[in-house]
Amino acid sequence: MEPRAHVLPRLFIDVVLPSTIAALALILALCVQQTHNLAERVDATASLRLARLAGELDATSGAPSQAALDRTLQEGKEDRVVRVEWHGSDGTLWSSGTAGNGATYRSEVQPHGSASSWVSMQVDTHPLHQAQAMVWLLGALCATGVLVLAWLARVSIRHRVLEPLSQVRYAVHELVNARHPQLDNTPAATEFIELRKSLQRLSELQEEQRRDWSAMQHDNAVEALDRLRQSQAATRSKSQFIALVSHHFRQPLQALELFAAGLDQNASQEQQSLFQQMRGSIASMTRLLDALLEISRLDAGVIAVKPVGFTAAELFMRDRTSLNHEAVQQQVTLTWRGSRHQLHGDADVAASLLYQLASNAIANAPAGRVLIAARRRGQSIRIEVRDNGTGIAVIHQQRIFEEFVQLQAGESERRGGYGLGLAIAERLARLLGTRIGLRSEPGRGSTFWFDLPRMPVMERHSTSPQKQAPATWRQAS
Repeated sequence: MEPRAHVLPRLFIDVVLPSTIAALALILALCVQQTHNLAERVDATASLRLARLAGELDATSGAPSQAALDRTLQEGKEDRVVRVEWHGSDGTLWSSGTAGNGATYRSEVQPHGSASSWVSMQVDTHPLHQAQAMVWLLGALCATGVLVLAWLARVSIRHRVLEPLSQVRYAVHELVNARHPQLDNTPAATEFIELRKSLQRLSELQEEQRRDWSAMQHDNAVEALDRLRQSQAATRSKSQFIALVSHHFRQPLQALELFAAGLDQNASQEQQSLFQQMRGSIASMTRLLDALLEISRLDAGVIAVKPVGFTAAELFMRDRTSLNHEAVQQQVTLTWRGSRHQLHGDADVAASLLYQLASNAIANAPAGRVLIAARRRGQSIRIEVRDNGTGIAVIHQQRIFEEFVQLQAGESERRGGYGLGLAIAERLARLLGTRIGLRSEPGRGSTFWFDLPRMPVMERHSTSPQKQAPATWRQAS
């Protein structure tokens, strides 16, 4: 397995190899020392026997004695002495034994009043070489034994450590991947047996937790599905209720508005002021009912999207009159740019979305400036509404798209709104398949935008300005 390719060489190098090298070095040192001791023993014996012979010859004033040489040769047979020679100062030679291969040792003899002479001794070193060879043979056998033990240690490490370790690694890998490991019962060390039992227990606990988690997920899924059904039912009920209330309140309000307008003709100045407040309240209630009805229609999903090709100029002209009127009331400078771009989508929904964003920008930038622009962004056209109002903090930029959310106290009284414009805009954007982007900082104004696809080239060439029906666009007054 994979650990064997990494752990085994590391263990062998760190544990077995140092001991093997130390044992081999010790065997080598012992062999060298033993062979050196054998050679020194032979040298010492030969030197001692030669010195004794030289002493005897020196005591006899250097007179050669064949008997002395023969006796020395006879005594030295045990030490492998094969030849003894005496070389006189006058060139005479006395010898005993036969010459052969071996080491030769020599010692000088200096008798009194005569010139120096010397004796030599030849020793057969073949037994010494045999003994030294035997020492090296035994050393080689010991070294071979050490290497065999090292190999056996490597095999033992592999079977007793790495294979159980591989089993542990396999078990941990299976547990990490949420699978039940299949552990064998091969004999192993006590530590690995305990570890194997722990892993088995951990696997059982993981299996129990998995079953508990599956049961919990099933219960949560059932509960979430019930909540979703309840929420959808509540949403449908709310939409139906709002639509029903809006429909039944609209007609009495319209009748009340007409009745107030009829009474206003012959009323006094004080009564006209009261009738004007009544008409303002009726208009405010009508706007609220219209917004609630629009939200209910969007939540109910009854609005069908009909994509067509149109220009940014047509989109801007849809509610331009109404937006200009609101801008005049709020003393806001309203600017339009980029009307030449050609768009594709549901024109009515896009115009309603732009109106909600623009109306919100005008209401939040009194005596300021609002820019409505169309810009190209790749294959899309971005419709931007930018104002220089108070801006929105980051922590509130998600809340403003919720229903009935107005950040500033008393804003509903100042604007005459109820915090439904951006909630309607967010639903209209989803209906168009886009989203509303927002970039704002407190004190630096806000920029809202949404993207629409560009008009396809073939549709752009096939649709002429004369064939477009301007009747589908209205200008609110």
